[in-house]
Amino acid sequence: MDYNFISMDKYYEDVKKHLPGGVHYNFNLPWEEHPLFLKDTNGSRVTDIDGNEYLDLYARFGAMILGHKNREYIDAVKEAMDNIFCVSHSLYDRCVPETIAKNIPSAEMIRFGLSGTEIVQNAVRLARAYTNRDKFIRFVNHYHGNADNIMGGKSDKNTSSPKEYKGDYKGTLGREVGAFNHSYLLPWNNIAVISDFLKDHNEEIAAIITEPICVNGGSIMPEEGYLEGLRALCDKYGIVLIFDEIITGVRTGLGGAQTLYDVTPDITLLGKAIAGGGVPVSAIAGKKKIMELYSSKKVIHAGTFNGYPVGMAAINATLSILGRDNGAALKKMNNKVSEIHRILLDEAKKAGIPLIIQGHPSCAAFHCCEKPLKTPSDYTFGIMSLDVILNAILQKNGILISSVSRIYPNIMLSDNDIEWFKKHCHSAIKEAAPVILDMI
Repeated sequence: MDYNFISMDKYYEDVKKHLPGGVHYNFNLPWEEHPLFLKDTNGSRVTDIDGNEYLDLYARFGAMILGHKNREYIDAVKEAMDNIFCVSHSLYDRCVPETIAKNIPSAEMIRFGLSGTEIVQNAVRLARAYTNRDKFIRFVNHYHGNADNIMGGKSDKNTSSPKEYKGDYKGTLGREVGAFNHSYLLPWNNIAVISDFLKDHNEEIAAIITEPICVNGGSIMPEEGYLEGLRALCDKYGIVLIFDEIITGVRTGLGGAQTLYDVTPDITLLGKAIAGGGVPVSAIAGKKKIMELYSSKKVIHAGTFNGYPVGMAAINATLSILGRDNGAALKKMNNKVSEIHRILLDEAKKAGIPLIIQGHPSCAAFHCCEKPLKTPSDYTFGIMSLDVILNAILQKNGILISSVSRIYPNIMLSDNDIEWFKKHCHSAIKEAAPVILDMI
């Protein structure tokens, strides 16, 4: 149906009649989502139904790493659709796991799913089965999907157990009673805290799950020795170490963050960019001694579309494109986006806006504050609110940034895109300055 004659505001009102909130996802945030309805994309640009063009540094929450209308990628997916659209097993079942295993140190064996949420839950199940223990440790302001047992809450000061609280943007009605009873919630990036905790609780802990780079908590890099410390503690106490690399896997390099830091977890979770962004795929990649619990059928992993050919073809194409010429595409992408970071910082400095950018270039974030965040707990609601304001004004001026303030580049980012950013960023910062400075 042709909606070109309808304005985006009118289109949005029509959508909300049947799509709750007019969006496909939501968190418990005090501001309303204002979705852009797009009619065309190309490279690093997208165009909405009103004809407005944007530079896409949102990249579908970081999944769209290959850029829009990447011909090689689209042709590979189309070939799979033409030849083996809907079967249980295909010619990709050997080459794709082999390629992942070649690049991801922990990936001795791999299983596939569709979403990050489901693959996280499978990892926790595996860890419980392998250790014969019940509880797991997660960290403040990390995100591992929207399942009841692993999303939101704050740590009880006395017990370190998660508990509901008013104002939690990951809080939700309808959570299963007792869903928080099987985990502990600890501060991240302080090895002494978790070391002390494990002295008394190690016998009940099946797994520690962490983002190796805390992208969801503000794109915070681990302190020197922190990931190594987690690895040593897990070895000492027989705990399964799980790296949630659903964002960092592939985006920070084909080997993920574990290769950057030379720390190998027992289980790695992959998703988003691993399949180029065009189709949904997730993966659980782990050590053989753990993954064989699937082979023996002691642990169940089921799903109609697990390993579906189109998704496997998408992974195959993505890893081929990103791995070519010793990762040249990713290196070029990171160089381009680093120039964008410099422009944004320079414009903010001229306007007197306190602004920092931190994290790996492929998944960095800006924050309206003076100093880099050291722990996810530092990412306060006040800082987040300022970030959201700047994000909204950047969007108004033709620059899309992922929520809340993550900058996700793709490999089709060009010199023309950098010039576009420079021009539109100047206008956005000029508009944002009086608003942000009035709130500080």
